[in-house]
Amino acid sequence: MKRTGLLSALLVIGGCATSPEGVVQDGAKFDFNSAHTPYAASICIARNARAMGGGIVGEERLLGESSNEVAVRPSAGSRDTLATAQIHRDGALSKATVFVGRGVRDAKMFASKLMAGC
Repeated sequence: MKRTGLLSALLVIGGCATSPEGVVQDGAKFDFNSAHTPYAASICIARNARAMGGGIVGEERLLGESSNEVAVRPSAGSRDTLATAQIHRDGALSKATVFVGRGVRDAKMFASKLMAGC
């Protein structure tokens, strides 16, 4: 099985599963602005997660009426969470906060790749 360079850079903590809420509490936090609506930004983030390869997926969900969240997992069906992105409407723009789990080696790069073009 081939591994992508990015997947090789990831080190997921074994043992207990990391929930999206756990990543929000304990992960590294990065703030971004987006010219997209929260819905469109969440779709973009999920697409970027899939584009990383290695089975990484982004699962979108609504947070209230005007916010979205994306849980980024190492594979479909996994309970572990690599990152959680929360996107909130902010006037004509949106503000996105990406929380990256402690098990990801280069958290800043990971967050930037998730938000690329979003």
